[in-house]
Amino acid sequence: MTHPSPASADQAEPLEPDRTAACEPPDAEPEEGPRDWVRLGFLLVTALALGVRVSVLKDASFITDDFMLSARAMENPFSWSYLTRVHTGHFEPIGFAIMWALAHFAPLQWGWTVVALLAGQLVVSVLVWQLLRELFGRHPLILIPYVIFAFTPLTLPAVAWLSAAILWLPLMAALAGALRWHARYLRTGSTPAALAAIAWFLVGCASFEKIAIFVPYVIVYTLALEPGVRLRPRPLLALLRRTWVIWAGYAVAGLLYLAIYLPGYRSLGNDTPVTAPHAGTLSEFTFLSIFRTLIPASFGGPWSWQRVSYALGIVDSPRAFDWVCWVLALVVIVGSLVVRRHVLRFWVALLVYVGGSILTVAAGRVAYGGSIVALETRYLADAAVPLVIALGAALLPVRGQTRPWTSMGQRLRATIPAGVWHGVAVVAALVVISLSFHSMGRYATIATGNPSRAFLENTKSSLAALPDDAQIVDTEVPAGIIGPIFAEYNLVSRYLSPLLDTNRRAEARNRVNYTRPYILDHTGTLVPMAVNTVVPSAGEGCRVVQDGRVVVPLAGPVFEWRWVIRIGYLADAPVTGTVRLGSGTATVPFGKGLGEVFVRVTGSGSRLTITGLPNGVNFCVGDAQVGTPMPKG
Repeated sequence: MTHPSPASADQAEPLEPDRTAACEPPDAEPEEGPRDWVRLGFLLVTALALGVRVSVLKDASFITDDFMLSARAMENPFSWSYLTRVHTGHFEPIGFAIMWALAHFAPLQWGWTVVALLAGQLVVSVLVWQLLRELFGRHPLILIPYVIFAFTPLTLPAVAWLSAAILWLPLMAALAGALRWHARYLRTGSTPAALAAIAWFLVGCASFEKIAIFVPYVIVYTLALEPGVRLRPRPLLALLRRTWVIWAGYAVAGLLYLAIYLPGYRSLGNDTPVTAPHAGTLSEFTFLSIFRTLIPASFGGPWSWQRVSYALGIVDSPRAFDWVCWVLALVVIVGSLVVRRHVLRFWVALLVYVGGSILTVAAGRVAYGGSIVALETRYLADAAVPLVIALGAALLPVRGQTRPWTSMGQRLRATIPAGVWHGVAVVAALVVISLSFHSMGRYATIATGNPSRAFLENTKSSLAALPDDAQIVDTEVPAGIIGPIFAEYNLVSRYLSPLLDTNRRAEARNRVNYTRPYILDHTGTLVPMAVNTVVPSAGEGCRVVQDGRVVVPLAGPVFEWRWVIRIGYLADAPVTGTVRLGSGTATVPFGKGLGEVFVRVTGSGSRLTITGLPNGVNFCVGDAQVGTPMPKG
């Protein structure tokens, strides 16, 4: 299947060959030597870029959501319902599959996590390289946009955080794969190419809901790859008739995606409405996204970062650095428009993608986080793919384009030797790499300063040394490693779940009475627990059983809270009773002899009662304390 030629001048302008144009004929193969040098350049750039990422990632660690998603993976089977659950608006079956595999086969092991992150980045890099080759052939200058993609700090925060990487890496892979095969389909009319593009679009649908931006972007991208098609009804309809297969495929895939996504979004626990920000906030967010984040990152920025959490940073460049980047961006865009025919469509396509990205992030984040969210580069990480396409189009003609130069461009090419242009491009790429190294080095001080690394190592070593009869008390995880915003996933039982076997995991979550309690301290170490007493029992003496119960008055009332109660007792035989504090109860076994037991109860009041005791049993309570857990000693 091949495309028919344009039928008339109303459909397309004549494509007369420009015999001075420095572009390959559509099907021409370059010399063996240049091709080998280009391939070698790709391998060297990729190896160096991944080496830089290894240097940053190996000393980083897990962050907040990573612990929550790992715990959720442990408490669910690898099932359709688990994979298609909508999490905070995100539909990410691929991401959930990655988290499930890591949680079960490499539980909270950062080394294997780094391997997975690097593998994902390698896949994306190869796909972007294949996309550039599909668009621009094997010309050595395709290394310039690839270098910018490989080293841009725009994508670093998105891959240094596992929970972000499982969204953005599959999305970028899907974008690169779909756009490559879409271009192949437009060039050849091959049905297998169309099916491959649709398949990659489905991968994007299973990655991140931002794939929705692909739809408006690919329309303008198509027009950029079809420079002979005029923006008039008849030529556009002719193009649609000629390429209907791929558009029908995208439509079917999109409807399938919506049929799965919308019920999940509306399900219990995922009904947070999309909230539009105020106009002023949206305009500020747009300005920051483009002029303080995207444009500086295109030239190796930002110059510096500001720490906003224990392992995340936002853009914090000096104004002068941003201004220089704005000037450079203006030079690149205007210069390309002056010398390249039809390159405007590629810049418009990039603008469409960035605009769609801004709107999707604004709808889900800006109303709650404010315009400063724009300074988190991860929200624009996927824009690196359309960015390098536009930069490639500014440097090179698209494969098959026979008239790439404007008249001004031809005059400049005749005046200035090609070697000078190539030299300028290489110098510019080296400058961008140098700035990128500086920026990523600054970010590394934030990512590698993650306190969860030492915290987790302490947890693992103390868990390995834990006595067999130790009982883990399910408190909140200290030191802000996860945070109360994650509700029950901020509990020790969830944090530890990837590291525990099935029985101990269930015990840590469900046990409410303890004889050898251990808690997690602020260093991440499991240590014996004591009670930080808020209210002790009142009076002295051992309170005995009367009518099957023991009543223990407190020295004062306690308010409703999740309390830990220590009860000191004496019994001549094992008994079981129900401890009550206000409306809170817990069933507790008491062993024979002089002992103590710790009980978790949520309640309030000014007395403890122990009910359900058999009459005639020799059992009494000597003392009790109501308080909160604390390390012993």
